[in-house]
Amino acid sequence: MQAQAGSRAAFSELVERYEAPLFHFLALRANSRSEAEELVQETFLRAWLKIDRYRSEWRFSTWLFTLGRRIAASERRRTRVRANGASELDELPVMSDPSGGLVAREDRAQIWSIAERHLSSEQCSALWLRYAEDLPLDEIASVLGKSAVGVRVLLFRARSKLAQHLDPAHEGDSRNATRGVAGARREPLTGEST
Repeated sequence: MQAQAGSRAAFSELVERYEAPLFHFLALRANSRSEAEELVQETFLRAWLKIDRYRSEWRFSTWLFTLGRRIAASERRRTRVRANGASELDELPVMSDPSGGLVAREDRAQIWSIAERHLSSEQCSALWLRYAEDLPLDEIASVLGKSAVGVRVLLFRARSKLAQHLDPAHEGDSRNATRGVAGARREPLTGEST
């Protein structure tokens, strides 16, 4: 990898490629948009400083998301100690996608908004990595620090809970919940292409 050899241009290309997906992933764990932006900057800074620890047998995105998750967790612990209480979440604006349909974007934004309100940050992160980033279960497990079975359970519970809030008529019907979210697998739910 050229970035490991010290190529700033190669690392800049990695930043361009992964900045938006990393922002969306970290926004699920941040208290505000500005905090998510700071976490992205910190993640890329640490990635540059620790690029020698990256191993080519891993996907770069998995390594980067894992690094970002750890930084976000550390920041959350520091914030909790400093504030000694929960802070209000800022409303994250949906990124615009000029080529997509307005209705589809609004539907995706509404789904993610409901997910952020009713699911844990870990459940949101797992859903994001699976359906927006299209990562396989083993890589999601690596990013979240869980087993593949743990990720399957996490995804199942997240889809079931999300389905209850999306379609109250199917409350408790986990098969419909699984199909509902899985049907959106190839298309990111945020309105921005990844």
